[in-house]
Amino acid sequence: MGAEVDHVSLMGMSGGSAEGNDRSEGQRFSCKNKLTALVVDNGAVCRAIQTALLRSYGVETEAVETGEAAVQLIASGATFNLIIIEMLLPVLNGPETARQIRAMGAQSKILGISAFFDERHQQEFLAAGADRFIEKPLSPEIVIPIIWELDN
Repeated sequence: MGAEVDHVSLMGMSGGSAEGNDRSEGQRFSCKNKLTALVVDNGAVCRAIQTALLRSYGVETEAVETGEAAVQLIASGATFNLIIIEMLLPVLNGPETARQIRAMGAQSKILGISAFFDERHQQEFLAAGADRFIEKPLSPEIVIPIIWELDN
């Protein structure tokens, strides 16, 4: 049984439309399945915002601040539908984190994220096994289509 959640606006961003369906403020949708996510970001504020946004849509979300912690979590057997990884992480950067997670056989959707869009960073993430690379902030316009894709 899926969780029914309110569509919320975070930091003044509205839901907009996705896949041709107009999702106006206050409209509700239900996930059919339990979805899980891992946020990997060394910035406490960014981690909190991304986690809150995902949870507002019913996604059970865990957050860590380093690539090493993410790799250890996956190595311990944890699985996630979605993994969001910051580009600039200390020691083990975002693409290397994604590469190591993919090398363990993780089938999660991996989203590389950075405070600024850079073609080189995008290519590094995609070459490491990420499915997509975006510029912060993570917004409902980005999250909702991903949740729908993972839920179906």
